[in-house]
Amino acid sequence: MSARQFADRRDPRLDRSRSAILSAAVALLSEGGVRQVTIEAVTARSGVARSTLYRHFPTSVELLAAAFQELLPPLGLPDPDATPRDRLLQLVLAQAEQIDQAPTVAAVVWLSTLGLSGVPSGAEDQSRLSALREHVVERYRGPFEAVLAECLPSSERDIDVAAAQLVGPLLFNALVTGRPSDRGFCVRIVDDFLAGRR
Repeated sequence: MSARQFADRRDPRLDRSRSAILSAAVALLSEGGVRQVTIEAVTARSGVARSTLYRHFPTSVELLAAAFQELLPPLGLPDPDATPRDRLLQLVLAQAEQIDQAPTVAAVVWLSTLGLSGVPSGAEDQSRLSALREHVVERYRGPFEAVLAECLPSSERDIDVAAAQLVGPLLFNALVTGRPSDRGFCVRIVDDFLAGRR
């Protein structure tokens, strides 16, 4: 039997159980944050047996990582015909919209405090967490890279610092004030950022 024939004969119950587990984990994460995504809560909500859950996700870290990957959509690419300033503003607005959703903030906090959180972290879990961090970084840094390369002089082209200067205020606003970052707030961030580099 070929690999394709084997894949076509895959038991559909496996896909259904994985989908039910992920849906339950994402719902719990959205409703209550990282601490709500326990094996007990996910099995109760999904109706999937603990042994089946462990076949799909051998550790709670892997389950959380998969839930965050489901939950964090990529930033949309800005309009290629817009000016660099307007494309940068589109990215900041898109990032603000995602940050204003509690799960995105929870993801950032969770990823930044893993060593302090008491989440089990063996070598395999650390490898999965590193992969998740890279996935999140690439998903959110990538769209900024091309636009910032046009906005910044080559002598100041530290994309990581520039992206942090743009996104940092959005995170700070969400974490400290609890208010969404509106268009005016985003315009000021972008214009202040660009003015400092003219």
